[in-house]
Amino acid sequence: MTNLPAPVLIAAFNGRVFGLDAETGTTLWEHDIPSSGNGAIALQVTATAVYAAVSGTLKAFRYPTGEELWTASAPGVYGATLLVEGDRVVVATAEGEIACFTTTGERLWNNGFKGKGQGVVALATPNGAVQAHSR
Repeated sequence: MTNLPAPVLIAAFNGRVFGLDAETGTTLWEHDIPSSGNGAIALQVTATAVYAAVSGTLKAFRYPTGEELWTASAPGVYGATLLVEGDRVVVATAEGEIACFTTTGERLWNNGFKGKGQGVVALATPNGAVQAHSR
């Protein structure tokens, strides 16, 4: 798409991510986000990308055009918490598992917190925090 209005508002619900004209509410683009379980779609938006995570899937789209950049398999069955920090994308699940990816979709590490139990996860760095989302 060319001549997209700025800014583009990003919305996510019912297994889909949408780019909307913030002035008119017109849908500019939309994508399915497949899920291996239940839960709301977690979103993070940077100046160049939209990251969306939900139960087993992490996707990246170019901001503001919505062009799909990559898809990665992410942990979890129940929802996700998502934090973008520099060149890292961190996904936490309601089962208490955390995975870290590069902003190009390469998985760097995974921590299941074996023996620590399960629960929704809040993520934070000195530059920002994302609160946990309940199931």
